[in-house]
Amino acid sequence: MKHSYLLPPRLVDAAGQPRRAGFEFELGNLPVVPTAETLQSTLGGELDVRSPFEAVLTGSLIGRLKIERDAALLKSVRYRKWLQQLGVAFAPGTLANDIETNIDNASRVLIPCEVVTEPIPFESLHKLDALVETLSELGGEGTQQSIIYAFGMHINPSLPASDAGTLRRYIQAFLLLHSWLIEDGDIDITRRFLTKFIDPFPREYAELVLDMDYLPDTVRLIDDYLRFNPTRNRALDLLPVLAHLDESRVHKALPREEQALVSARPAFHYRLPDCKIGEPGWSAASAWNQWVYLEQLAAD
Repeated sequence: MKHSYLLPPRLVDAAGQPRRAGFEFELGNLPVVPTAETLQSTLGGELDVRSPFEAVLTGSLIGRLKIERDAALLKSVRYRKWLQQLGVAFAPGTLANDIETNIDNASRVLIPCEVVTEPIPFESLHKLDALVETLSELGGEGTQQSIIYAFGMHINPSLPASDAGTLRRYIQAFLLLHSWLIEDGDIDITRRFLTKFIDPFPREYAELVLDMDYLPDTVRLIDDYLRFNPTRNRALDLLPVLAHLDESRVHKALPREEQALVSARPAFHYRLPDCKIGEPGWSAASAWNQWVYLEQLAAD
């Protein structure tokens, strides 16, 4: 089924380069390596299996994909270096590799498999449908499949510009549309109320930013955001953008455990949408088109 992906008003950034968006799909019930192998078969490209918990597909129909078990302990495989010094091998077919594979299979109910795309040009976002269809056919499960699932689909649209006025308008647009985005997107109750991943902005911050007289420069915009939001756990996470503008200022304001998790980049980190892999007719276009409405309001 072909889905329509709307285009926002601003298609190029301040340097005149086409804007792009990366996507992160969190889903359950899929082992990493067999999933990566099927994606290679469907989308083409070269596959690099780094461990039973992580694989990278390059040159596919939609570019580079990372397929991984979303848990730092599993992905790091730091124990390998120590065990290899004792003569333990991890090549396919070895006992150690079989053990890791069994760990991945056992963890797939509780720890999501994550499929991460490279930034994709807006005009090519329709290619995501092939990815979603393949993951659904494999038996991937979205957040709607279980009360213990809280799987999201994160969207990372590149900035049209990085000045304070532009960023302020995007925050204001999000705050004004927040309730509608939740209702129209039918955001899962588990994700909203039983996890902290998409917490709303504090009321005091919303009142500050939506004041007609709020016209901060970049330094004040960053300081105000960090004063009320020293965390990644916001439905619209601006820490990557703000770190891109002033990384040291952002890191100083964050708890140590958050600092290492913030990747500075000129892109928004929109965390609100559910990942509904496996739901008939679902497409990434639904959440993307909601984001485009937000872009339209920010540009108005």
